Amino acid sequence: MRKCFADGKVDHFTDFFTQNIIFIYSSRFTDEGMGIRKKAEHLAGIIEKQDFVRIVTHCDADGITGGAIAKKFLDEMGIKNEVEIVNYLDPAMMENGSDFTWFIDLGNAHAEKMRKGTGVIADHHFSSNRCVHSLNPFAYGVDGETEISASGLVYLITSNFMEDDATISVIGAIGDLQDVKHTRLVGINRELLKNSRVEVKKDFRAYGRNKPLFRMLAYFSDPPISGLFRRERGAIGFLRSIGVDYRKTWNECTHEEKKRVFSSVVKLMLERGFDYASISRLFGEVYEMNGHDLREYAAILNSLGKYGEGMRGIEMCIRERFDGKEILEHHRKRISMYLKYARQRMDQHHGLYYFHGDGYIMDTVLGTIAGMILREEEIPQPVVAFAENERGIKVSVRAPRRLVEQGLNLSTAINKSARLLGGTGGGHRAAAGAIIPKGKEEEFLQILGSEIRNQLAL
Repeated sequence: MRKCFADGKVDHFTDFFTQNIIFIYSSRFTDEGMGIRKKAEHLAGIIEKQDFVRIVTHCDADGITGGAIAKKFLDEMGIKNEVEIVNYLDPAMMENGSDFTWFIDLGNAHAEKMRKGTGVIADHHFSSNRCVHSLNPFAYGVDGETEISASGLVYLITSNFMEDDATISVIGAIGDLQDVKHTRLVGINRELLKNSRVEVKKDFRAYGRNKPLFRMLAYFSDPPISGLFRRERGAIGFLRSIGVDYRKTWNECTHEEKKRVFSSVVKLMLERGFDYASISRLFGEVYEMNGHDLREYAAILNSLGKYGEGMRGIEMCIRERFDGKEILEHHRKRISMYLKYARQRMDQHHGLYYFHGDGYIMDTVLGTIAGMILREEEIPQPVVAFAENERGIKVSVRAPRRLVEQGLNLSTAINKSARLLGGTGGGHRAAAGAIIPKGKEEEFLQILGSEIRNQLAL
């Protein structure tokens, strides 16, 4: 620590402590002692007094569900409104906006720029920036990565005037992967789940339980199983070897067949050297509505948002009719092409793996591609993805769970790195994004790599 000061470098321990500890505990006692529900009630009262509200929300499943809950609330209250769905937030929208604006699933990173009385924020991403009209869960000791999503925050606000259940907010939480860490929903998400029409089952957590078994197994990635993952023929052979029809879906299997498949997968993982923690992730809670896995609904909403059809997703949420299979198929084909392109261009720099979209990969799916490569290739270090857009260079970073458990916080790391280059950034501990100036990619990798090493050395 003494050498750190002698070299004139940043005292990273102090910086980490300030951003991650002091903020959380000191801010819990501000806002006149308000708890998160009291703050939500306060913001609901502010919104209820408006004649017009502009909703600005993020283009993923959590943002779309949150936007839908907000719009339905405003419509029922007779408040005129417009919805804008964005991939990222231009800070100027908070500084110069003339309309009262409700920011959903974004805004915390620039909260200090919003002028009092011009809007409210319902954003679950970590930030130490303060705003009196922001419902930031971290300010109340609530983990915005696992305990409540943006749509859940919006529901806390609107439930002060509406009697709707929390079903749509649960879809948002599932879309935000808030059940992944604990293999179940926890915290306030758990309370919202109880106030929903979502059916909870204990089951094999594989996605695609209504698809042929061989496909379900071949694309199960939590964790990816060598010999099966992305090998449909391997999955078919595996199912044949245990006497189960590979063309059946999981939901069509008998209880005995399910036991045979599950126990055989566990046995295979043990032979492949997986530990107890990895194997235990196979089984957990799954969430359904009308017989459909909520992950299917979330995938449809994500796809619509990424390809500029987010308003269609909002209408689906309000009507509760999720009929977007064609956009989902289009999304899957695009993702397959983008994955192939990214894998061919993967490189290493300053301990980080990275690739550049080079105008080919859409910036709206950059994080999806980075996350899939991280999981599927079992890369031990963070994966950084770049793509050019109208504001500069979009950056998405994904980190392995192991590093997060060791103390990595990508949200603070990417925010600091981007700001040093004149950009902006933020997000979650394991997934974050930024906008930086064009031509600064190599410098960004150097700064981010150094910041990550400093965090992990604490």
